[in-house]
Amino acid sequence: MTAAIRSADSRRSRSTHKRAPDRPNSKVTSIARARRAKTGPELPHYEVAEAPPRPRAEASVLKVMPDRQWQPVWLQSLLRVERASSAAVVLLLGGALALYGLTVYSQQRWSQEYQKLETLRLREQQLTAASEVLKHQLAKEAQNPETGLAPQKPADTIFLQPVPDRRSLGARTPNSEEPAIKNQGDAETPLGY
Repeated sequence: MTAAIRSADSRRSRSTHKRAPDRPNSKVTSIARARRAKTGPELPHYEVAEAPPRPRAEASVLKVMPDRQWQPVWLQSLLRVERASSAAVVLLLGGALALYGLTVYSQQRWSQEYQKLETLRLREQQLTAASEVLKHQLAKEAQNPETGLAPQKPADTIFLQPVPDRRSLGARTPNSEEPAIKNQGDAETPLGY
């Protein structure tokens, strides 16, 4: 059951309308007239309505979960297996992503280094070709008599006398202050120096 409150505006709007003349023989009586007849003068009409009961929200009800101590052993072991497998999956996923990243990075580095190697090989070939061209050009110029170059003859070869060995020079000087250090230095120094 609902309550309706009639405002003062609604009475005014109804009072401006023409009222149908009441017929004395009519069986139909207006509700307002019947109420006035029962209650007397017209007062503001307030009714108390009974509100229908609201259904309770299911979400507001809290359920008490049982303690873990009351869980069976097989359920506890399954929960432990679930946690361990979740951790293993996270670790494997992280390892797979890291391995994938390293693979992609190493492939990129390898392709960059391979491009550098190919560039160096190309430059090496170009330098070899340029040096051969220069040798050929110098050989042609050497054949030209205007340059003043003469072909090499075995009789024009110069022979140099070898330099005396340092060890023999060290043995000739008896007044050496540190012979042990010189002998160590001589052993480490190559013969060509």
